[in-house]
Parts: sequence; structure tokens; C-alpha cells
Amino acid sequence: MALPGLLVEYLVSGAIAFIALSPVLHAPVAKLDTWLLPMLAVGLYVAGMIVDYLAWLLTRPLKPLVRRWAERKYNRWGSEAQSGTLRQAKIALYAPDLAKELMMRSSRDRIARGLIINSILAGHFLPGWQRPETYALIAFSIVLWAGFEKLSYSYELSADQLVDEKLARESTRR
Repeated sequence: MALPGLLVEYLVSGAIAFIALSPVLHAPVAKLDTWLLPMLAVGLYVAGMIVDYLAWLLTRPLKPLVRRWAERKYNRWGSEAQSGTLRQAKIALYAPDLAKELMMRSSRDRIARGLIINSILAGHFLPGWQRPETYALIAFSIVLWAGFEKLSYSYELSADQLVDEKLARESTRR
């Protein structure tokens, strides 16, 4: 993933986490001296990294289920045929435009994944959020992540199939 994408993803997740944790942190941003703002940005970035890692841990058991769902729908089996890293490297080598699209989709998935943790944080720390609607938001964020994960993985499988077909055509021409 390109640095600007990760920078934005982590800053977004970190900023939302900061808002959710603000009652505990007691740190009014409006009263910060301007020379401390770069430190705030670094703190938001690190918070975003932590949120993403926690979200990755939380969604890791669900990811194979979502991917099997996509594999069944598209009748293309990716996880057993080769590793995802190898598949993505092949796509990057032979179809750079498809690889860029995969990276953009991955960015969206990462933000959606972070929303799960941020929803949990908001429900726990923000006053007035300890209501049933919060559980609905958490459930919605899980469904949102699963849907995006399925779409991204389906795209990856389709891109892999197109690259395989392209390579097969090129090898028969030789």
C-alpha cells in the first residue's frame, strides 16, 4: 500500500478513536499550542495503527468465511490455489492498473474494519452512546466490513483470472 493511503487510513481511524476516547483523555484540542499539533497528528496516526491492528484481530476469524462466500459465488477458488500475496504480486506484475484498484479497495476495507473498533469505543466511552442503537451500529459496521471484504476479494479473484487468461493467450502465441 502506498504511504499516502495508509497515512489517510490511519489518521481517519485514529481521529475517530480520539473522538470516542475524548471523555477519558480530557485533552481539549482547541487549547493545544500550535507547536504541539504535529505531535497530535503522530498520536492520531499511532492510534489509527492500533485501531487497525485490533480490528484485524477481531475480523481475522471471520475473513475465511467471507472469502469462501465470494469463492462460491464466483466459482473461483483462490485461497487453496496460491497465497494471496503471490496472487497480488502476480496481478501487480502483469496488470498494474488492476493492482492499483485492489489497493484502493483494500484501503476502503481497512477503514471499514477500523469502524468496528471505533463503534465499540464510542459505545463504551461516549456519554449517551450506551444504548441499543450502539449495538446496531457495531453490527452494521461488521456487516459493512464483510460486504466490502467480499467485494474486494471477488475483484481480486476476477483480476487473477483475467491475468491467468492473458498469460495463457500470450503463451499460445509463442
